[in-house]
Amino acid sequence: MKRIIFLFAFFVVTCAIHAQRVNDKVEIEYSGSWYPGKILKVEGDRYFVTYEGWSDSWDEWVPLSRLRNFQHAVKTGAYQVGDRVEVEYGMIPEPATVIEVGENKYHIKYDNSLFGTRWVSESQIKKL
Repeated sequence: MKRIIFLFAFFVVTCAIHAQRVNDKVEIEYSGSWYPGKILKVEGDRYFVTYEGWSDSWDEWVPLSRLRNFQHAVKTGAYQVGDRVEVEYGMIPEPATVIEVGENKYHIKYDNSLFGTRWVSESQIKKL
């Protein structure tokens, strides 16, 4: 009985150590270098991550061994994920949505799918 309790306790502690949440900021190892990013999904011991400032074509599933420096995301600034905003595309204001909040910048997705996404500063955004 003691053995079963010990194994259960060991399992719980091990899971707690490795449990990470969606939106946690991390560093991701890629080809020997570390890049800032964020966890988008968690499935078992795999993490779907995005690289800060890179296109979503670089998003990928990685094991825990390629992640370090976990920090729970803290939302700061005037805008939050999901906020509807207006951001210039060229010289024309276009509607967009905040899809990620970084340090002193916002990742927005234009409503017009042809314009895609980009990182902008708070001064480049107006609330709709």
